[in-house]
Amino acid sequence: MSTINLNNLEDRKADMKDLGANEESIKKMEESMRLGLLDFTIRESKAVANGQVDITFPFRRSEQSDNYYMSRFTAQYHKIKPLEEGHSYFVITPKGEGKNDIKKFDHPIDAIEQFKKREGNAELATGKDVAHKTTLASMEKGEVNFVARDFRGAFYGKPIEQTFFPEQGKGFSVPQAANLVQGRSVYRDDMVDGSGIKYKAWFNLDIDSGKTGMNFRMTSQRDPAYGFDLSKVLSDYNIKGIDKPEYKEQLEATLKQGDRTRVIVNNGTKNQELDIETAVRFKKVNFFKPDGSPERREQFLSKPAQANLLDKDKAKEKDLAQGQEIGR
Repeated sequence: MSTINLNNLEDRKADMKDLGANEESIKKMEESMRLGLLDFTIRESKAVANGQVDITFPFRRSEQSDNYYMSRFTAQYHKIKPLEEGHSYFVITPKGEGKNDIKKFDHPIDAIEQFKKREGNAELATGKDVAHKTTLASMEKGEVNFVARDFRGAFYGKPIEQTFFPEQGKGFSVPQAANLVQGRSVYRDDMVDGSGIKYKAWFNLDIDSGKTGMNFRMTSQRDPAYGFDLSKVLSDYNIKGIDKPEYKEQLEATLKQGDRTRVIVNNGTKNQELDIETAVRFKKVNFFKPDGSPERREQFLSKPAQANLLDKDKAKEKDLAQGQEIGR
């Protein structure tokens, strides 16, 4: 056990807590610092809709002192079906005489990487144990000859990855980073521009345009200049409890974090449990069934909001008709 700078340890623990790292990550960080490792990486994983997000924190000890530093962290979104409870990944390699070398993994990327390194015959599988496995991929003489249809995206695809640079635990948090790489928007009310002026804004990653250097471009829509009033938009829908200030405030905070969260909505005839998330670019919110498929938002509008939408549609039709008359 190495001696440790306790002040530095407390500072790094505070930084990790402020960023929203989980308790297990903070515990592993402390254990590694107490061992006196020159550098180490902490990874935490979270199952999300249609995949998994990994957060990695690289730590390094100063060459001039016993202080550790963590100047960045990376979020990766893997479009991989989450493991069933109690299941693991297995890389199975024949050893001869009917025996196999079996490596067990809880993380899909680790399993895929180890499988791809094999040079002979091998199998990548999942299950409660090898006796009840389902084959995901196989290779013969080092050449992959099979990948299950619903595993090909995970096997051949690349994760959506972004590196974030916090300062003393401040900046985009771990939950916000996880939502950004999934394509959702997050809200920050603590921004300062180059002139020292404070501002609020919605942020998202321009994933469609590809990376510029190591990262995707971060775009922003300033509040209130952009015109997306989340509170007003939510009030337009028949969301159970939206008339209660405490519930509405909590829902807004959750959506500003970038989360997709469960609500109960009414389409005029019945209540439904759906997931909701912001669509900042279009100044709307989107609804999804529990299986992730989208629902048409207009059916959940309140009667006043429906009437307002109808008036807008009539106004657009009138403007279009007038434009056609002028053009004749």
